[in-house]
Amino acid sequence: MILYQIANTTIERHIKVKGDASPDDSSLKEYWEKRHQKYGKSRFEKGSKLYEIVENQNWKCPVCDEPLFNTEEIEDEINTHHIVPVALGGLDDVDNLQHLHNACHKQAHKTQVKSRFK
Repeated sequence: MILYQIANTTIERHIKVKGDASPDDSSLKEYWEKRHQKYGKSRFEKGSKLYEIVENQNWKCPVCDEPLFNTEEIEDEINTHHIVPVALGGLDDVDNLQHLHNACHKQAHKTQVKSRFK
């Protein structure tokens, strides 16, 4: 039996939602965007390629234009979406990569497939 070292557990601080703030309240849109950004900034290491990608897309999913970190799952770092597919000569450059929600990633690929067969 191996004992787990509690010191290896990273501390994650959670920020309480202010008062009766609701994501559905349009007057609090800026509050929620900043809140989602703050979570996103802790997900990727500042200065990394993945951080640069999400910064380039203004912390939003380019398909649905919703905050990228809004509790919907996003594609993992390995499956970051290529705007121009690698099979068609796309590179792994920051300008050719996007972070998308899982559902948006599927939608983007369906659209790409449909457009190739037109």
